[in-house]
Amino acid sequence: MTNLLTVTTGLSGLVAALFVTSLVFNILIWSEVNKEQEKPTPIPPPVPQSSSVVHTTVTEPKSTKPVSKPQSSSVVHTTVTESKSTKTTRPVTKPTTTVPSTTRTRISTKSTTRKSSAVTTPRTLRPSTTTSTRRPFTTTTAEPDIPGNDTVFCPHYGVSDNSYDYQEAAAYILSGLDETVDPCEDFYAFTCNKYIKEHDPQELGVGKFSPSKELQDDINAEIAEALRTVEVNSQQWSKTERITKAHNVGFLRKEKRRFGGIPFIGHPLKDGFDLFTAMGDLEQNHAMGTLMGGMVSVDYKKISQHALYISQPSLPMPREFYVLPQFTKKLQEREKLLRDVLFKFADTILDDPEPYAKEIKKAALDIVQLERRIAMASWPKTQLRNYAQQYNAYKLGDLKKTYPKINWESYLNALMSTAGKPDFSGSARLVIAQPSYFGWLNALVSGNTVDDKMLVNYMITQLIFEDADFLGGVFKKAAEEANYVPYAQRAGRGIARVGQQLFRTADSSGNANLPCISTIMHYMPYGPGYVYVKNKGNERNQVAADISKQTELVLKNFMQPKDQPHTLHSERAKFRQKKDKKTGERESEKPSKGEKNMMSGLKWMTSDSKRAAQMKANGMVKNYLWPEKLFGDFRDTRKLDDYHNPDYGKIIDLYNQNYTHNYYKMRNMMIKGFANRESLRLMKEEPDRANFLMSPAYVNAWYQPERNSITFPYAYLNPPFYNLKYPQAFNYGGQGGTGGHEIVHGFDDEGVQFGPDGSLSKCMWHECGWMTSKSKDGFRDMAQCVVTQYNTQCCPEKSGNILCANGATTQGENIADLGGHTPGTT
Repeated sequence: MTNLLTVTTGLSGLVAALFVTSLVFNILIWSEVNKEQEKPTPIPPPVPQSSSVVHTTVTEPKSTKPVSKPQSSSVVHTTVTESKSTKTTRPVTKPTTTVPSTTRTRISTKSTTRKSSAVTTPRTLRPSTTTSTRRPFTTTTAEPDIPGNDTVFCPHYGVSDNSYDYQEAAAYILSGLDETVDPCEDFYAFTCNKYIKEHDPQELGVGKFSPSKELQDDINAEIAEALRTVEVNSQQWSKTERITKAHNVGFLRKEKRRFGGIPFIGHPLKDGFDLFTAMGDLEQNHAMGTLMGGMVSVDYKKISQHALYISQPSLPMPREFYVLPQFTKKLQEREKLLRDVLFKFADTILDDPEPYAKEIKKAALDIVQLERRIAMASWPKTQLRNYAQQYNAYKLGDLKKTYPKINWESYLNALMSTAGKPDFSGSARLVIAQPSYFGWLNALVSGNTVDDKMLVNYMITQLIFEDADFLGGVFKKAAEEANYVPYAQRAGRGIARVGQQLFRTADSSGNANLPCISTIMHYMPYGPGYVYVKNKGNERNQVAADISKQTELVLKNFMQPKDQPHTLHSERAKFRQKKDKKTGERESEKPSKGEKNMMSGLKWMTSDSKRAAQMKANGMVKNYLWPEKLFGDFRDTRKLDDYHNPDYGKIIDLYNQNYTHNYYKMRNMMIKGFANRESLRLMKEEPDRANFLMSPAYVNAWYQPERNSITFPYAYLNPPFYNLKYPQAFNYGGQGGTGGHEIVHGFDDEGVQFGPDGSLSKCMWHECGWMTSKSKDGFRDMAQCVVTQYNTQCCPEKSGNILCANGATTQGENIADLGGHTPGTT
């Protein structure tokens, strides 16, 4: 949900936001407007020959008791001021709503103590006191005498809930609106101006900032606080919790003599050096691809087993920066940055690096040129969306014959040395994702255009950037300047690249625990995830039940057959019935039949394709909040500990030996554990469609095509997206829209290639998919419309290279935005 600043969703999401804003605002004032025995309050008649502006303020009654939550009683004062006009104007209530200043304990990420850097501070709701400067809405006809707040769009249910949680929900919405802008003229500015003004990415030194990032910091601080009481050597806590604690308390130390044999400072390589052994070793021990990258996932032509997918590497910069002429300056800047970093690295391990200045300069230039050649040989993102073309299965013997200059044996032996090498000559499959790239790589290592020293310089440079946060100082600053994201994070998980991070995140909290928690979140995802979910207590079951119900409703709303009443519409139909003017009772009337849903309204989709879509929806696995089989009942942790112990257990031993001096070893063990436990070991295990892939404490949601599953981790179910105690309108506008978005990913240009069980469906030589030929033509036309629509969206920056959205690259997210928010909010 790329390289552009992302602060809002698609058009349908914006419309949904306006609807939710209106509804929640009405929730806040229902009780007061209908206060006296729910008697309807007539709207004041229009004042002839004048414009009426109504100013409403909410005044809280005085109380002699300490207020822990807002009092529900309020007094509404209304005044009408007249201005000269020749038009008849309907009075518009524009409130200045003051939310009571009420404290609630929350973990703060901005202050630290010696005992714990995550401390509790009072959280005060921000009062919304903005008065709109927009022009009043006018009408030339008198308003009928109808009950206030009782319309088709906003039926009167009775006394509203003025609880703290409802007021907090409204405060979230109102605090983000720029009411100096008319939403009818610029809805983007109306909804986003305030957020952009308060979170300038340039000031923060990052390429992207979002509510998700803010929430993730809060979640990480909460985990750090929960870990404060964990004793590393106490059997009271699970081994998983103790491993998480042991890594978190380690201190940084400088490491200057990491490499033996560094070509750019004149060192020769050791005798018998094997390039592909080094590549496999780096990938297993540092979760970092170099000239290629391996990943274990479900074999999506034989879903009863896993396969090892080998693909082109993920480069430090977007491919476009390397190959398009308008970004030549980016390459020049990168060459200078690498030169400075390599020189500074030489300075930390040598008394005088000056004699090697020429070699360092050449090495930096060679590295940038090599990256550019890799980029030119790589497939662009638009080609990475077709999985029939990327599924090229081989036996090891055939692979060696096809690309003979690539030492596959050395690479695979080093890569699988800890996890155990499968029989790649038997049933285990090796899948080459981009055949033409490996043809280029085969030619590269067989020719005389590069030597091993140059390639080793490239690998060492990547490692320096991988460890930049650990090395600190100029190295960390260089990584920030380069917007460097560690390899495992920019590569993502699974074929859909779940959790892929394209921008370096901000670290401006001053809380030393947060970077550590973030590291563990990526490299041992279920450690902090378990700590977070366990700390939620019994409420977790209520939230899980609510999200399950919500998701099923959204899915039905999207998939309901045409000849049945629309699930949510049928509920609203009860309130569309006319009232008897005398009794006020609604007439008995059956819900209308045949209200079209999204799927049934697609004329280009044949009935056979719609049936296939229904089968896919029925087969979709839903993962809610946390992995139940792994976490169990939160008392018996044997299964969880057995999952982590082989790859992470020795971290506790290193901690007990000397956690200060062993920190680097502990960190590397965690990264190696991630590569083995979350990827390579899967080769000898049966696929599990309920695999979360990421941490339950990770603020995101995702769809996995190869498993046909949607996953909503617990961490995402927090404000501003969801709160169990918030109005349902708020929750459906937030998490409901997200649920719809992820569901629609199952039917976007990638999702339609995979069937109900996650396997590639009805494959031909050039494509896979369960749609009929006619439906595919219609789908492609629809998708091209979305591509064209988003191609026209450009950054407002008027100088330098103007960056526009690439509609072809982002079409999956755009289809999910446009199609997913509607079933969640209507």
